[in-house]
Amino acid sequence: MALYVYRDVHASGSVSADWTAFKGGTLKYPVRNRAVSRYLRELLPGAWHKVIKNGSSGEVHYFEHASDLVNRLRRDLRTDESSPLPVLGETVG
Repeated sequence: MALYVYRDVHASGSVSADWTAFKGGTLKYPVRNRAVSRYLRELLPGAWHKVIKNGSSGEVHYFEHASDLVNRLRRDLRTDESSPLPVLGETVG
């Protein structure tokens, strides 16, 4: 698995320049997958976290190093701009 390190989410090219994070829309926790955690520490030693940020055009999922460098970005775009994303922990029915 080849991963690249970027200075921020916009530098990756996976997130458009007009994407902005919502205040309070960030979920951050330690990397739980041991293989991924080991690989990330080989890539750049130090602490890594899994981050999910809710923003203007959807969620962005990525790994963040303690130095604020990021990698392995994935976007989940909204299909309907008028319907808000569910709150974390909220069931969708």
